[in-house]
Amino acid sequence: MKSCVNIITFLIFFLALFNVCKLAAEEIIAPDDAYSLDIVGKYIKAPLIEENTIGDARIALVNFTALINEDNYFNGSFIDCKLTAYAAPGRGGFSCGFAQMENVSGYCVITDTKGDSLVSKLECSSGSTMTQNVRCEGRIDFITGTGKYAGVSGFAKLHMDQIFTISEEQIQFSGYLKLPALNLQ
Repeated sequence: MKSCVNIITFLIFFLALFNVCKLAAEEIIAPDDAYSLDIVGKYIKAPLIEENTIGDARIALVNFTALINEDNYFNGSFIDCKLTAYAAPGRGGFSCGFAQMENVSGYCVITDTKGDSLVSKLECSSGSTMTQNVRCEGRIDFITGTGKYAGVSGFAKLHMDQIFTISEEQIQFSGYLKLPALNLQ
């Protein structure tokens, strides 16, 4: 019986490792008619976190605004996010050894220097890579926009600090977006 448990444990570990390696190896390739993104936004001030505790779980409403100053297309733009975060203590092997597991979701609005806006849905959860500590890893889906962002589509990989342990003071994402309105200009 004990050897069966060891085999099952090994298989679960191998499958988890395989999936983590596959996720880290995935590269986002932008379609020919899309704009590639590689954005870093620095928080203007510390995120506002309203936190509640229910037993061992922590729930928070999070607001932050970041200035984008590293991407040519969005240089000088702002990203404003309203998120909900849920954190529970890690559960040994089921949480990859993380002390705390977080799940974050919500919406962000990127407003460019001309006032046009891009609305996106953000989702991430605890994760780590070989080169990064535990962070919130996930994606941003571009869902709608105003002005030149009307009809936008696309997504980006997201990397940011966990909400309950912010230290980097930035949000980072890379991917692509398609702007049909640009074809009309």
